[in-house]
Amino acid sequence: MFIAIDIGNTNITVGVKKDGAWEEYRIGSEEVQPLVYYAQQLAQIANTIDKGQLEGVAVSSVVPHLTEIILDATRVELHKTPLLFQRKCYHLLPVQPANPEEIGTDLLANSLAAFIKYKPPCLIVDFGTALTYTLINENNKIEGVAIAPGIKTAMKALAGNAAQLPEIPLELPDKPLGTNTVEAMSSGILWGFVGQVSFMVQKIKQLKKYASLTTIATGGLSEVIAPLREEFDVIDRSLTLEGIYQFFKLYQESRHGKHAD
Repeated sequence: MFIAIDIGNTNITVGVKKDGAWEEYRIGSEEVQPLVYYAQQLAQIANTIDKGQLEGVAVSSVVPHLTEIILDATRVELHKTPLLFQRKCYHLLPVQPANPEEIGTDLLANSLAAFIKYKPPCLIVDFGTALTYTLINENNKIEGVAIAPGIKTAMKALAGNAAQLPEIPLELPDKPLGTNTVEAMSSGILWGFVGQVSFMVQKIKQLKKYASLTTIATGGLSEVIAPLREEFDVIDRSLTLEGIYQFFKLYQESRHGKHAD
């Protein structure tokens, strides 16, 4: 059993790996809460597992002001010292970024899991707070990344900046044009995302001209937009969690190797 924690700008995703499958729990991260709040949330998850069977805990974070809080809460409630996915460990990865100073550990975790599970070249599209495109080339390098606002980010920006506009449901309308405000907003944003993702995937394929390029969708909203499924060879919602776990394994192997020497 293993616990991976992915601290993102909208949610903290806590993944529990049992018998090779992931169970996911989400804790809101947009508003910072005191340590006791996160400890209570983790305690509820900890009560569902046998802590004696817990192999380890690893954390990836793109929210610096939450990192230490979550590490402390993890030590208290899970009785484990968590491993933090950080820059000084990047040399352990079999897939390397072009600019390690600027790439987030969530994208590195995605890339590591994709490298191990699907083999490069591959294109990862992560439907999270940001919509990201990460290309791993045939030389096992992260060749480049594109970042756009995510679906919920776009929805909040539109609704939040217009006082009379309602919240928008995450349901793709049947038609690209609406007959009321909610339908109009859903159509514009969600069908707009269908167009953007389709265009970007095809543009990257045209640029690289690989004989075979595995396209992978991940993230909490990767299954929302049904028309995009034909663009992807794989939909793997737990890719980031799996990458955090694989990083933990690489780190453990490196330590054992040093001890063996």
